[in-house]
Amino acid sequence: MAKRARSSVPQFRVRVPTKVVARLRGKRVLLNLSNKNDRPCIKVATIGADVAFSLETTDRVVAESRQANALDHLKRLFELTEADPVRLSHKDLVALSGETYRLYNEIHGDNPGEPSAWAYHKALHRAALEGRVQNPPPAALLANEADVAVQVFGNDRDLTEAVNALPAGQHDALEHRFGLLADWVLIRLRINLAGEDRPRFLRLVGTAALDAGWNLRRNSEGDYSPDPKARRFPTVESVAAIKPKQTITGLLELWWTEAKKTGRSQQTYDTYKGAIDRLIKHLRHDNAGRVSEQDMLDFKDARLKTVSAKTLKDGDLPGINAVFNWAVDNRKLAKNPANAIKVRSEKKTRTRPKGFTDDEASAIFNACLAYKQRPKEDAKTAAAKRWAPLIAAYTGCRIAEALQLRKEDIRKDSKRHVFDLNPLAGSIKSGTYRLVPVHPHLIELGLLEFVKEADDGPLFAKGSYKRVVDFVRPIVSDERVQPNHALRHRLKTISRNLGLDHRVVDAIQGHAPRTAGEDYGDVSVLAMSHVIDKLPRIEPRKPDQKLDQETADEATPAA
Repeated sequence: MAKRARSSVPQFRVRVPTKVVARLRGKRVLLNLSNKNDRPCIKVATIGADVAFSLETTDRVVAESRQANALDHLKRLFELTEADPVRLSHKDLVALSGETYRLYNEIHGDNPGEPSAWAYHKALHRAALEGRVQNPPPAALLANEADVAVQVFGNDRDLTEAVNALPAGQHDALEHRFGLLADWVLIRLRINLAGEDRPRFLRLVGTAALDAGWNLRRNSEGDYSPDPKARRFPTVESVAAIKPKQTITGLLELWWTEAKKTGRSQQTYDTYKGAIDRLIKHLRHDNAGRVSEQDMLDFKDARLKTVSAKTLKDGDLPGINAVFNWAVDNRKLAKNPANAIKVRSEKKTRTRPKGFTDDEASAIFNACLAYKQRPKEDAKTAAAKRWAPLIAAYTGCRIAEALQLRKEDIRKDSKRHVFDLNPLAGSIKSGTYRLVPVHPHLIELGLLEFVKEADDGPLFAKGSYKRVVDFVRPIVSDERVQPNHALRHRLKTISRNLGLDHRVVDAIQGHAPRTAGEDYGDVSVLAMSHVIDKLPRIEPRKPDQKLDQETADEATPAA
């Protein structure tokens, strides 16, 4: 969420994916952001390069809920735009139209408002269904059309007579009146309805909306007896096109319910979910039972057009295989279709050191110390760019581990200031905390003063990982080195050059012992301090010193 200048009301904004923006540009979409125990919140947004609107509340919890509702609906729309159209039976279309009836009553059933408001709303519905009006306003779930209805029907006679006085069958206003409602149902249920079925569906949606209007008018007059018309809609679950027996996302959630109890991390879930989402997007459906081995081979071929074999093997397949194997083990599926994918390991070619060279480290050092908070930039994001690379340089920790440090995680232990890299603060790959002494150079640079002045809790902005990596990349533009890991490699190289105890260095960086013998005993803060204090200080790069490709190719980290 973002906020406009001089406004305390948060804004929703999401960029429309490039692949679908041309097809969706100018389209209007109905968004139901209402939540139980909250006033109705209905938005009609027009799609351009992005979708943006006010969330209409200063309550953070309510705003986050509305943000999630909008994001979910628009994500479904973006995915649906690339899906194949489907034809549905009349019964299925009636079942879908029932979602319109239920939506009206869900939003307004507890507080239906005034009977006259629903009378006007229904009058416009019926006039559109019977072809009596040309351009009625789009139905957008709110009964607030009295002024428009008076202009159309007049204000001096009974509404029923006024509607009947207009000639029937003169206009086709179904799309204009009910198109937004129909789209809401189809997007919600992930159905790309074939064009041939749309006119019939629009009429069914209009009829369901009219029935809902009648029921809400009864409610507004104090009559809450069951509405017989509510029973006329078949259940949505009866529509085979939207209710697979077992969904892929459902399998993921079932796997996660069990996996998190065995100690699997949230980061693992997020990684696996990314792979599952990419598979579903490729398949254009979420039906686990329909996934064949050929589907998986096609997925492999499609992914290899955009990513490396290593990314497919190490990034996509572990999550997909884990979920499908769990489904087979728990008798949800007969077999794992992903077993058809065989990816050979790539032959690695290395043309430079894995870690940053001295010159590169110095350039990053200069940039971090010189960084100033930009206008409108969050102070904790600016702090992340200044301190996270420096902490990683002098501890060999992962950038993500540095970014999740809290104020209480930098403290004294064994008469030494330490970083407490702890799973309680966020994801630690090993799942085990470690205390790493603070290098004296970091103290001289003002780290402890920064921590002292910081508020309690996280020192850096949540979600600043990519911003830090993007900050480092222009400083060292060599694509052969990874900004998020090169400082980690560099510390290991320097430690070897100095002949430092490799077991202590492994403990500092959170690497597992190589033998059972090495795993005996603990590596103390005192032992780590001996290693940390021997790490050389990063020297600032001179202003006239150039950092070029040749330097990176020839140089190696030195003690």
